Amino acid sequence: MAIELAPTIVGPSKQELGKTASGSVPIRAWYYNPTDDPPSHPHQYTPNREVSVEHLIELGVLTWTQIETEDYHTNEFLNNIKVDRSYNYGEVLTVAPDRLNNFEALTQKFFTEHLHEEEEIRFILDGIGYEDVKDFDGQWIRIEIKKGDLIVLPPGMYHRFTLDENNYLKALLLYQGKPCRIQFDQGPDADAMEVRKRYLESVLLCKQNGDIKDNQLENISYEDKTKDDQLENKSYEDKNKDDQLENKSYEDTKDDQLESKSDEEDDVSVVYTPTIHSLELATTNMSFQAMTV
Repeated sequence: MAIELAPTIVGPSKQELGKTASGSVPIRAWYYNPTDDPPSHPHQYTPNREVSVEHLIELGVLTWTQIETEDYHTNEFLNNIKVDRSYNYGEVLTVAPDRLNNFEALTQKFFTEHLHEEEEIRFILDGIGYEDVKDFDGQWIRIEIKKGDLIVLPPGMYHRFTLDENNYLKALLLYQGKPCRIQFDQGPDADAMEVRKRYLESVLLCKQNGDIKDNQLENISYEDKTKDDQLENKSYEDKNKDDQLENKSYEDTKDDQLESKSDEEDDVSVVYTPTIHSLELATTNMSFQAMTV
């Protein structure tokens, strides 16, 4: 039975959403290990592959923990969230073999992969259950929901639900407007729904495009580094060439100096030889003249 809620407390700021009601214990989540164990088992890897609250938020999943369940109608923290997110209707549902008609059939249906056209909002009043949601790459993430936890799944997100081994959970189901719990099982028809397309565009594809951009930036950075290395190598090669040219110029200058020195020595010899001849000739003439006298 649906009941209308009329909270009168001003809602929290956007920055306050997602915080725990008290303390700082985040909701527990991990990657689902698809063993042959019954769905009610934890299905954890060894070691456990935990998933952060930040990653859940990227998928569109909002969670709050440690909210007081006693007198929840007047709980200030819970009422602030109701006002801020326009949750104005609610109903209490107990999922247990002796409290839910067609328990086996309904719990099997809940564990079938499906989506809703509206948000799925569950405030757990007692017991423990598991919400499984799809990650960006299609892996299942298991989220443990227990007494005092509030979870919001976005419209168009594929998910499934099961109880833990105790087979008992009592929850307050909240709605924006009139209560609606129509389930659309995964398949071509659900894939083609506008709500599914919007979820893909707003969450999954945005994440993929962000990863592509990050990879492109990383590649650009790598290319720039490669170009810098090439320029550095080119600069090094140019420096080597300049050094070689400088050494060649120095060797050419040395050769010119040696050649000039050789030419100078040759010039001295040419000048010196006639001088000797002149002296000899003068001496001979003097001797000749003496003899003549």
